[in-house]
Amino acid sequence: MKLLNQVFQALLGVVALIITAILAAGRLAWRKIGNWWKKRSKWMRIVIATILILLLVGFISLKIYIFYNYKCDRTYCNRRLSENIVLCASSRNVWRVYDCTKGEFTTGKINWMSEVSENDSIAVYALSKKRGYINVNTGRIIIDAEANDYNKAWVFSEGLAAVMKDGKIGFINSANEVIIPFKFDYSSRQSMWEFGYVFHNGFCAMANSNGNMGLIDKSGNWVVEPTYDEIRIVHKSGYRVIVKDNKCGILDASCAVAYPAEYEDISVIPDGFVLAKDGKKWQEDFEGNIVRKFMFDATYYLNYPIGYNESGNIQYGFADYAKYEVMNRYGIMNRITGEPITLALYSDINMLSKDVFEVQDSESYDWYLLDIKGNIIKK
Repeated sequence: MKLLNQVFQALLGVVALIITAILAAGRLAWRKIGNWWKKRSKWMRIVIATILILLLVGFISLKIYIFYNYKCDRTYCNRRLSENIVLCASSRNVWRVYDCTKGEFTTGKINWMSEVSENDSIAVYALSKKRGYINVNTGRIIIDAEANDYNKAWVFSEGLAAVMKDGKIGFINSANEVIIPFKFDYSSRQSMWEFGYVFHNGFCAMANSNGNMGLIDKSGNWVVEPTYDEIRIVHKSGYRVIVKDNKCGILDASCAVAYPAEYEDISVIPDGFVLAKDGKKWQEDFEGNIVRKFMFDATYYLNYPIGYNESGNIQYGFADYAKYEVMNRYGIMNRITGEPITLALYSDINMLSKDVFEVQDSESYDWYLLDIKGNIIKK
């Protein structure tokens, strides 16, 4: 007990010492400021005092303004939905739709509102955990969130919108009539977040209970069976990239297989496709004609040792060859002519001399030697 009292008295002494030091420092600072202030001219003191008063008034005014905005829940129109309809945000982070021609709000407070898909005029809005729809041309609610149990909803596309009820996905029209029954399972795959449950050219990407993806028509029937790992966003040409077992293919606008899922990568571009397979990358038009027979993702210079300098460091010569990359694999190309010498099949490539390459097998990771024509010298 005696030891505790001693410790407590020691702590009190330390606290008292700290407080005394602070008071002494404050008193010294105040004296310094007072001396400095007395040495200033009358006009200088007036200017300094005015600046300090203005700063104080400005700070107090800002605090009052912030409090007033929050208390009065002021609104700020910051997003135009159509010619006369705008979306307004309030200081309490809620939203309302405002009709500029009538000078009135057309909705109550909502949590958020989606963008509108192309060729449609209906947006999703959220109210707590429920979803409804607003016509952005009129600013009026056409499907009330409170009156329905839609806990997820997506934008209208081609006259239909996907909504989720009791854990199942179905489709409704703008009159809130169920067109496709609530029978599909919700998928949280990244590809679904990118473009949602929307129709393009009469078809919509959909997942089954196992998460495999296919396409349905506007009657809710499978036109492409759900056998794919991913169906990417449709290109404006109508083509869709499909993915199965990390291999890519293409569906055309009628949902027929244009390229089977056996390519390492496929990209749809405005005038055709860029394909990668077995260490090759090339471009074809929509009719399947080869437009560019040799493409790559990147190129890298190659150097080879030519001797030692006076300091004993290795010197390198600049080669007429380059290492090119396709899908994280490397091949050898003639840097002067731009022609490939090998396919992009290797994990890495180095030059040992002017006419000898060292390459690493992408599967076994063993190294072996090639000549300048791509022939194996030694494994």
